[in-house]
Amino acid sequence: MDKHLIVALMCCLFMVGCKDDFKDPSIWDFKPCDPSKPIEFTDFTPKEGGVRTRMYIMGSNFGTDESKIHVTIGGQKTPVIACDGSKIHCMLPARAYNGDIKVVINDKDGNVVADYAFEERFDYKSQVVVGTLLRNYNSETGAAPFQDGAFSEGAGIPRSDWMMFDPKPDNGDKIIFTSSFTDGSEGIRMINLTKQEVKTIYTGSRSPKMQTFTFSADGDTLLIADDNGKGNLGDVSMPNIHYLLRSEGFQKLRPYSYASCTYAVAYMPDGTVFFTTYTGGSIMKLIRNSGVPVIDRTSTVCFDFLKSAGRQIKMKAHPSGKFVYVFSRYDGGIYKSDYDPVTKMLVSPTLVAGSSYGGSAGDLREGVGSLARFGLPWCGDFVKNPKYVEEGKEDVYDFYIADQLGHCIWKITPEGIASIVAGRSNYTADNAYNGYIDGEPLHEARFNSPKSITYDEEEETFYIGDTGNRCVRYLRTE
Repeated sequence: MDKHLIVALMCCLFMVGCKDDFKDPSIWDFKPCDPSKPIEFTDFTPKEGGVRTRMYIMGSNFGTDESKIHVTIGGQKTPVIACDGSKIHCMLPARAYNGDIKVVINDKDGNVVADYAFEERFDYKSQVVVGTLLRNYNSETGAAPFQDGAFSEGAGIPRSDWMMFDPKPDNGDKIIFTSSFTDGSEGIRMINLTKQEVKTIYTGSRSPKMQTFTFSADGDTLLIADDNGKGNLGDVSMPNIHYLLRSEGFQKLRPYSYASCTYAVAYMPDGTVFFTTYTGGSIMKLIRNSGVPVIDRTSTVCFDFLKSAGRQIKMKAHPSGKFVYVFSRYDGGIYKSDYDPVTKMLVSPTLVAGSSYGGSAGDLREGVGSLARFGLPWCGDFVKNPKYVEEGKEDVYDFYIADQLGHCIWKITPEGIASIVAGRSNYTADNAYNGYIDGEPLHEARFNSPKSITYDEEEETFYIGDTGNRCVRYLRTE
């Protein structure tokens, strides 16, 4: 059907707020609704596209108050940007897969005066995009508080330095644990994707700098590394690792071990625990008695990673438990340390990608092994690659890492091939690598100092703590 006429019973739509740049009089010919005339829908354009495609719905007598116009495409609520009476300017929502277009128009009293569905469907094209999950930010004041509660009510996670999914959440909810340890925002929080809410587990008043964390092999114990300010190797005056138990709702913080400044913990499938220290840049093995957890003050050096200077060294254990990746905020390399199940020790690492070269935002380089150049690797996650499984590869995981200084997300294959998968778009437009732009990962999207990243395998979605933009972003197919 080319056109459909609807008699307007009550229709007088009033001009209200939309951004002025979308209401340029040279482009838009604003025509208020005439209650004596019908509302007419004639066509829409374009006929195909993906998320954030700008669409125009044409007709007549729509009115000019976009707040009274409600559009859904593929069952998804569609943002209406402006309306001049004869064309509705809207933006295609995510995952509008079936492409049906429906428009409802209300009068000033909220009564429905038009309810129309196009017979022709929009051809939705799925594409990989960067979007925003949470951002509680006041552009006028710059305020971006941590805020518990529902996503729809202003929940916010402005800083996320480390992220991990809960391996066995209660009720099957999808939950991300996230930590922050700077600027007075210390604490661990939960992002419940199922319930669409944020909850604080504890704030940093109980410890100075809780940094990274990991779960025990059974998923019931959360181990948290603490930069306790004790920089001398062998100093056991303060806890360097704390723990929280699932059985206690992760509410009671207790010391797990005592040692000098610690930045990361790796818990192997057999229960062996490793941690990193400031002094000597050492990787330590925690010596424990039986039982989990048991507080012990004994540890042994596996190897010195960056002996020349104290460094904030991070670790991420491979899902197989066969090795860990080691990296530092002061070193541009990603290293692999194999786990010896007999001696229960990590061996001296070998370079996977990057180098000790200290890069900058403008010095990044894709490449293989030592030819790659990162900015400041901060947090990473292993992601299973179905293609590798089909090919029967021994290691079927790529490693994705957030690069704070490079303002981007990297993918590193098991062979050490490093490539940028999102961020740094349109550098030539303003001579800047950072920014806050959603959209296509390599041609539109920008980040500002992303630190944390984790992956939802079921939904094939990355979640990214974009600290400079005070928000949590996502990377997925929509």
